[in-house]
Amino acid sequence: MDSSTTESASRVGLGVPPGRLLQRAREAQNLSVPDVARHLKLSVHQVEFLEAGEFDKLPGPVFVRGFVRNYARLVKLDPEVLASSAADSLPRAEPAAPAPPSREIPFPTVAPRRWPRYAAVAIGALVVVLALYEFYWTEPDPLPDRSTAVAPAAPQVPARSAAENAPAPAATDVALRAAAESETGQPAASAAGEAAPAARAEAPAADGRAEARPGERLVRMVFEQDSWVEIRDRSGRAIFSRLNPRGTQQTVSGQPPLAVIVGNSHGVRLTYDDQPIDLAQYTKVDVARFNLE
Repeated sequence: MDSSTTESASRVGLGVPPGRLLQRAREAQNLSVPDVARHLKLSVHQVEFLEAGEFDKLPGPVFVRGFVRNYARLVKLDPEVLASSAADSLPRAEPAAPAPPSREIPFPTVAPRRWPRYAAVAIGALVVVLALYEFYWTEPDPLPDRSTAVAPAAPQVPARSAAENAPAPAATDVALRAAAESETGQPAASAAGEAAPAARAEAPAADGRAEARPGERLVRMVFEQDSWVEIRDRSGRAIFSRLNPRGTQQTVSGQPPLAVIVGNSHGVRLTYDDQPIDLAQYTKVDVARFNLE
């Protein structure tokens, strides 16, 4: 042990604080506090705290002992002696109070889950509703029994002449009546329909004229093409309704005003009390509809 170490140890033994010894050694070597701070990589305040013995203002006991050792080596003092003396000057840490014994923490009892039962009930109710809807609300309408569907027989119309009773194709009858129905918005009677018995189709006399009953007017029709015609008197009763073949003619008498519907009107010539009627002005979509006063 050299003389400086022995001297520092004796001074520590005489009760000289380690910080005071560091300060004296620094001054003996003409070093300033900033010089020591720069060499030790400390702040100026940390060096001042070391020299003043204010170790409680430094980071902690371990750092204090390290700072003191480095400072002692810098000023050529015994680092272990000064570090031991500095450790004796450090405040004693109060022993931590023992932790209270742990107690069992009661946990709430988990309630049984009831949602699966509720879900099963809801699904069952939904299945029942769907089944009811399937069997009662969506039941298809019954189809007609085509095996027993028989068209009613058409009544026979008394023949007036061979030309009037000439047969016409069924397709022509349907087409002409459909055209009249689309125009009038009312169902039309067929050639063997409701108006046939009530129709008064007069055969022309030898001079080409027909006799009308009192209060009635005459309608004469010459058919150059197949045409369906319906005539209603002032009471709304159908007095003539039939399909008329090409090459025939008809004379009808009735009480005016007469409501007339002529299908395929461009193939029909019509007179009212021997006055020709221009059907073109009343024709719409090949169907003429007009009233005769």
